[in-house]
Amino acid sequence: MIVTLNPDEILLCQMAGRMRSLIARTASITDVKMGNQDGIEADIMGMMGEYAFAKRFNLFPDFGLSPRSCSADGKLRDGTAYDVKTTHYKTGRLLCTLKENRDVNIYILAIADKNTINLVGWAGGAQLRQEENLIDLGHGKGYALTQDKLRSMDELSYDR
Repeated sequence: MIVTLNPDEILLCQMAGRMRSLIARTASITDVKMGNQDGIEADIMGMMGEYAFAKRFNLFPDFGLSPRSCSADGKLRDGTAYDVKTTHYKTGRLLCTLKENRDVNIYILAIADKNTINLVGWAGGAQLRQEENLIDLGHGKGYALTQDKLRSMDELSYDR
């Protein structure tokens, strides 16, 4: 499921991502990413994934700039809380840290390539957080699912 962002949307995501990163580091919130990417770039890319998901499902993205840790990126119409995980790797996996996030029901994998975001698939928290999904990518253990194990984005409806 491809979502294309226009230049204004990209600029908005860049500004919000940079501000989120600055506010989180100023508030001493630990950056718990699983890869070795730059924190600011990860926050910008994450904002692009969140924005693309909200755009595709006709939701308003969360542009809140208050310090936060372990919270959902948003909610679907039925109240399902979601967390979008964004990477630039074409073969990227859906990742989450060991830190349990009880506020999230589903995780979505987004792959960013310049102005294009591919919403690849999703998994429920219980499906992702299983012992057989533990992996260490060199920055500590976390959970990972390959793309073939994700549920189709078509299973998420606009009415959810």
